[in-house]
Amino acid sequence: MIKHIPNLLSLSRIVLSPLVIFLYLYNSYTTVIIAFIMLILLEITDALDGAMARKLNIVSDMGKVLDPYADTILHLVLFTIFLYEGSMPIWMFLVALYRDMLSIFIRILSGLSGLAVAAKFSGKLKTFSRAFAVILVFFIKILKYTSIELPYDSIIYYTFLVVTIITIYSFFDYLPLIFKKNKN
Repeated sequence: MIKHIPNLLSLSRIVLSPLVIFLYLYNSYTTVIIAFIMLILLEITDALDGAMARKLNIVSDMGKVLDPYADTILHLVLFTIFLYEGSMPIWMFLVALYRDMLSIFIRILSGLSGLAVAAKFSGKLKTFSRAFAVILVFFIKILKYTSIELPYDSIIYYTFLVVTIITIYSFFDYLPLIFKKNKN
């Protein structure tokens, strides 16, 4: 049973993401706080699943695919909401979307060749930056219910700009894998 825990943690991000999104969009102080706490827990599962799999030597091809897929689902759906709310510019959203579609394409090509592509450092850095950004946006939404005045829009914009730069770096880091996998 223990060998399935990392994949169950990844799966929990996919299953619980709609609840986090619903609570965030319900748009009350209480539901946003609950969504914020749940989001932090989901982001922690991202760190735990891989660490647990490596520590217990139960890394699987399923986990190599499921973990980044769960991250993509959670973050792209949240980015879609931020785009809708006006918190994220469309060009930043499109960079994130295209980079993730490239990653999925590479994983499909690799799977057809019988290989599972593990996450690269640039992909992990991208995921960490996205996790930080979405947690920050949720936190700012909570702060907006208070009397604390900060340049919220600028903070969010520049945070997403850094995330977008990291995403572009990750895109170019993964791009050669298309040609490498295609040779086989």
